[in-house]
Amino acid sequence: MPKVTASVQCPVHDSFRVQQVAGMFDVPVAARARQAFCVEVPSLEEPWSIGAIVGPSGSGKTSIAKEAFGGLFYRPAAAVGALGAWPADKAVIDGFGDLPIRQITRTLTAVGFSSPPAWIRPYAVLSNGEKFRCDLARAL
Repeated sequence: MPKVTASVQCPVHDSFRVQQVAGMFDVPVAARARQAFCVEVPSLEEPWSIGAIVGPSGSGKTSIAKEAFGGLFYRPAAAVGALGAWPADKAVIDGFGDLPIRQITRTLTAVGFSSPPAWIRPYAVLSNGEKFRCDLARAL
């Protein structure tokens, strides 16, 4: 089976809260956050009818599917939550207004988004599952 490699990266926008998360959870802060994924996938020429890419939120499922299947990959229309759009040039942790950092981290953790390295990335680069959890935390 052919191997598919997908690399994703995004800027890390430094802020007071980003530095707080870095200090609280020992998260290294670089100018860019990077992740790489490599998996074997069946060729489109091989006979198969159903496939599944499985894994936890943020593990690269969508990135691999986009890389492997390109134009055949379904892309739903973008949606904006009831609270408005997330800031494009800020970390997720900075999208909660004036809430104290500990309340934000507790809320993110309570909804199942407990990855401090992901908290310092912009909302737009998160997985669909991570975005859902962020939207839920913000609504609470």
